[in-house]
Amino acid sequence: MAGLPVARCEVEFTLQVLRQEHVRIDGRALNAYRRLGLRFGETHGEVEVSLGPTRVLAVCSGEIITPSPERPNEGRINFHVEFGPIASPGFEPGRPSAHATAVGNFIERLLRGSRAIDTEALCIIGGQQVWSIRVDVRALNDDGNLADACAVAALCSLMHFRKADVEISGGTAKVYSLEDRVPVPLSIHFLPVPVTFALFAPGDKGDTQPTVIIDPSRLEEAAMGGILCIAVNQHGELCGLHKPGGMPIDFEMIEQCTEVATAKTKEILARIQSELEADLAKRKQARRNVHELYDPAQLLTVDLAAHAGVPLATSTSATAQLGSTNIGAQLAAIKAEAAELEYQLAIATAQEAATAAEAAAIAENGSVGAQAKGRKKKKRKVTS
Repeated sequence: MAGLPVARCEVEFTLQVLRQEHVRIDGRALNAYRRLGLRFGETHGEVEVSLGPTRVLAVCSGEIITPSPERPNEGRINFHVEFGPIASPGFEPGRPSAHATAVGNFIERLLRGSRAIDTEALCIIGGQQVWSIRVDVRALNDDGNLADACAVAALCSLMHFRKADVEISGGTAKVYSLEDRVPVPLSIHFLPVPVTFALFAPGDKGDTQPTVIIDPSRLEEAAMGGILCIAVNQHGELCGLHKPGGMPIDFEMIEQCTEVATAKTKEILARIQSELEADLAKRKQARRNVHELYDPAQLLTVDLAAHAGVPLATSTSATAQLGSTNIGAQLAAIKAEAAELEYQLAIATAQEAATAAEAAAIAENGSVGAQAKGRKKKKRKVTS
């Protein structure tokens, strides 16, 4: 798998602790799934999915097109997966990698090939107008199990997407904007969720069964001997099984992995449904209060309950009296400050006058002393 190069010592250490001590490199249990994070954007169909450090962004969009002659009553659903250097330096920019192409084909078989999405419901007017749905999936960070993250992101994007409401009158269709009518969700029959298992060859000679872990990380993907992906829907039905080569496994191992995948699918779907319901409630509240430009918590409110039994004139006069009292107190404070300033100015003026008088006295004494000295010198000259 493409990605950052992994040192051989890291791979050997991962295999050693997994085979001898049955411990994963990140401390998880063998059947432990990393925490699933969901964050929906402001636009319908925009969702970011995280599996631990692995992060994927999916954006769903739709447009009205003319259907193909082969399927005049069915809409289109296209998936585009892109792995770029933003996810890992091992991915090349500008062209889709083999890993991205394989993941895109896997998502297309899982969601469109299984007919989880009702394509006939995307038809507006048979042979004339149908909806074309496009899901763009972009990897933001690669720390293993990008296939599951991309598939869950594409599924959440389709569940979160809303298309414009259309009204058909005669042979014409009128498309309403999002402001005129509430947009309509897609028709989804079931929700297939993939769960990926990493297979490792047995380390001991007496152990014939391979070691199986769920949701492999980047180091575990580099050290694994094979991969098995099982997709199960919300009803516990098997929707797909994908094993692209690698070490062989028996049917008993597949049954055990299917049971684990069924349990994990219920947990993942419960998480997705709760997040979708929370986002839907948030959007309903925002649409209900669309006339409110400001948050009520940021507005200045007046308690009218205190004046419920007081007539308007009385309340007005009380308010005027309160205002005049406040103004009088402010004027008194200003007058006190002015008197204090005048007092300090008088003290400063008196000190300045005293200083000037002292300087003048010193200057006068100095001139008198100089005249006395000059008289003594003259007397000495006359005597000589």
